[in-house]
Amino acid sequence: MPMLRSTTSAAALLLFRLACAQAGPVFHWPLDESSGTVAQPVAGSSPGLLSGGVVWDPLGGHHQGAARFDGVDDRILIGPCDLTNGGGGITLSVWVNPDFVTAMERTLIAKTTGPQPADHQWSVSFVNASAVRFRLNAGGTTTELSTSPSSIFSGTWYHIVASYDGTQMRIHVNGALMAATPKTGSIGVAPQTPGSLGGRSTGTAPFSGWIDDARIYARALSDQDIIGLLFETLTTGLPTSTRPTLSLHNGAIALPTGAWDHLRLFSTSGAFLAEQRLQAGSNAVDLDIPSAGLYLVCLTGPGHAWSGKLWAP
Repeated sequence: MPMLRSTTSAAALLLFRLACAQAGPVFHWPLDESSGTVAQPVAGSSPGLLSGGVVWDPLGGHHQGAARFDGVDDRILIGPCDLTNGGGGITLSVWVNPDFVTAMERTLIAKTTGPQPADHQWSVSFVNASAVRFRLNAGGTTTELSTSPSSIFSGTWYHIVASYDGTQMRIHVNGALMAATPKTGSIGVAPQTPGSLGGRSTGTAPFSGWIDDARIYARALSDQDIIGLLFETLTTGLPTSTRPTLSLHNGAIALPTGAWDHLRLFSTSGAFLAEQRLQAGSNAVDLDIPSAGLYLVCLTGPGHAWSGKLWAP
């Protein structure tokens, strides 16, 4: 029996797609420039101003190009970026590739009025060598959430997502939930304070490495939203109502309808585990699942792709 199945009317599906279209990022900097000192936004009206020696790497990003930071005083000033949704939710999403990880705090994205923890309106940074820290001012107080030290290595791309939905703060790394804590209250605003990428607006707590595709949402992304971002370089052509499921009998993965020619299996931390070419017309595939647990599956075919979660009992 399929483990996850939904039936959706055409009208409901249309409403769902319209809601998704309306809930995109309010600020989005692809960071794909090849020259100049301005990071042009594709959402929002807040261009990023390069400061301290940030350089463009047009071929070095996770999505095409990226911005390169030297870890001294580089940063991109992105303007106040205050949200106008009543302070009910926020998501900060960035792709990062560190040169090195150290005990020093390395800022990925931040909006802070000063150097103290209580001065942070919101921020995401690497701390303690291989942990991720999310600070958020809501309800008049700043709360700090950190992951446990994890496997963060130099020379590797990571998708870092920090979110708040009005009741909980969460950190995802490569699609996996790494930390969460209760939190309530409206998100604070500071119209005179600019946000920044790659360091605080003053140049302190600088990051060394590449940052790509920075986004701010005025809502908390769902788990499925975050998985979608993780594989967003692939074009999705599969209806949202279809999901691959793992057979309870023989371990075969039942494939959703589509012309698939490739299946890739990842851990929830984004580590590649297995790959298999598919025969034309295949509706199931036998694949060694390392152990029980949650995995990520990416299916690709001519001109389309799909990705989602897979639970192995």
